[in-house]
Amino acid sequence: MNTNITGRCLCEAVTYKLVDPVLARVDNCHCSRCRRTSGAAFGSYAIVESGRFSWSSGAGLVTKFESSPNTYRCFCSVCGSPLAAFNGAELRGITLGTVDGDPGCRPAQHIFVDSKAPWFDITDNLPQFPERGDLVTEYE
Repeated sequence: MNTNITGRCLCEAVTYKLVDPVLARVDNCHCSRCRRTSGAAFGSYAIVESGRFSWSSGAGLVTKFESSPNTYRCFCSVCGSPLAAFNGAELRGITLGTVDGDPGCRPAQHIFVDSKAPWFDITDNLPQFPERGDLVTEYE
């Protein structure tokens, strides 16, 4: 049974909603871009279907940054919270740390571990991949 998922930025000016989402996979990404975006050892992202996502409030406050060709990271322009990533106009994923409550999914893998922060040790038993990862979904 699918339920709606909501999320918000730190200052709560921007909110979003996923209607009956299919969260295809959660990645813990250790690439340098995700580390810089999150300000942490890795970023956790849920890959979702684009058509199920919408900004509920504050869409005019969302700033996009093209972090790599045709990949845009969305941030709240007020508080700086990273919210989502898009390939062009299509949603690629949401930042799991902005979800309200339990999204009902857990990380499946660590990706780009060849780029991980040297000060961080991965201590769980999730699969680790030097680059993107082998757990491919229909949404990639």
